[in-house]
Amino acid sequence: MGEVTWPLEQNMIRGQKVSNTFGMVRTYANGTPKPHQGWDFAAAVGTPAYAIADGKIEFIADSGDYGKQICMSFAWKDQQTLYAFYAHMNAIMVSKDQQVTMNTMIGTCGKSGNAQNLPASQDHLHFEIRTQAYAGLGLNKRLSPIKVFGKCPLYAIVDGNEIISF
Repeated sequence: MGEVTWPLEQNMIRGQKVSNTFGMVRTYANGTPKPHQGWDFAAAVGTPAYAIADGKIEFIADSGDYGKQICMSFAWKDQQTLYAFYAHMNAIMVSKDQQVTMNTMIGTCGKSGNAQNLPASQDHLHFEIRTQAYAGLGLNKRLSPIKVFGKCPLYAIVDGNEIISF
């Protein structure tokens, strides 16, 4: 058993829009549904991001739509391993295979990847919960973060000091 906490000091879905939550919540230009693999938390460039649990940094990358990214493993219910994935980072303050404790500052939010040309009002941390470190495209190998946090901060800010025990 363990505990998790939120990745930011103030956690709220960007723009209070369902399209910035998990699932088939976006649409392609032709109107067909499009997946969004995680939650977009409103976060200005330079906002500190924290480890949501005790765990290990599985990989760090800087490529593609996600830009600068961090993926950490942590033990979940019944000792299942899950992965917290952070994207569009600015600075990364951890290294691969590093052990981290809950609330360790692991980096700062940024505008890397496909977020680089967004207006400041749309700055965010893209955050996912994965069942495998490398998850590929679509919703496969991902869980809605609500499965870990128990609620979605769509219309209210959740303080990052709120710890969820399981």
